[in-house]
Amino acid sequence: MKSKNMIIKIGVVLLFSILIWRFILYLNGILSGDEYSSTIHFFTALTTTILSLILINSALRIDKISWQQIGMGDFHKNIISFLVGTFLWVVPSFIGLVICVLVGWAEMTVTTNLNQLLLRILILYITVFLIEAFPEELIIRGYIYSHVNSIYSHWVTLIIQTMIFSLFAYFVGAMYSLEQLLFIPGYGFMLGYIRAKSENVWTSIGFHAAIMTASQILNPIHGQFDVNGIFAIRFFAFNLLPYVLGAFVLEYIYPEHKWNEIVSIIK
Repeated sequence: MKSKNMIIKIGVVLLFSILIWRFILYLNGILSGDEYSSTIHFFTALTTTILSLILINSALRIDKISWQQIGMGDFHKNIISFLVGTFLWVVPSFIGLVICVLVGWAEMTVTTNLNQLLLRILILYITVFLIEAFPEELIIRGYIYSHVNSIYSHWVTLIIQTMIFSLFAYFVGAMYSLEQLLFIPGYGFMLGYIRAKSENVWTSIGFHAAIMTASQILNPIHGQFDVNGIFAIRFFAFNLLPYVLGAFVLEYIYPEHKWNEIVSIIK
């Protein structure tokens, strides 16, 4: 019975999450069409976060559980966790980017002035945080992960949340190419691993915001960089090296984590 109730709750939250993202995609299509607009992107991102907060807050009220029970800590702990998640990606990816350029796997040229570049990165970072990192992590690695983990161990939960994240990505149209099909399951696994080891969803939020901002700012649509060898950058610098080194760092920071533990949140 407990397992059945958990499946129903997760199914309902997942369904409404998909509807939110499909609505945002529809709204963005109406407002901006085929042309990219940073202003429209920002306001649709803000709408995504607001709707996701309403969804999860409503689910928590129905469940009669607190935000702390889905991987949130106090303000200080959340900030530290967010910074840890950010640096778990930033430091290895910078090392990987330097390696890619030095060995000739990639070339990068900044096509704008420094002030404009920094401003565009800041705006994009806030937008990515609002439309992807915060709402997706809150739903998948927060609410859904915690509910699955109340039935199964962290290891089993890690696999299940990876499949759910991949399913979510498919239904919101994120698996639009072979590259995305190969990327998303591994990406979801790593985000779940980060959340499990740190026991705080803000760690995965920090990692998520950093990697997606960097990945998107290199897109020609933003007009900030001219890049050759983008595959090497994305595969080696943005994914492989942060995943491997990040896992080692997490093991060092959180050595006492018990992968077989079941964390009950249902009273």
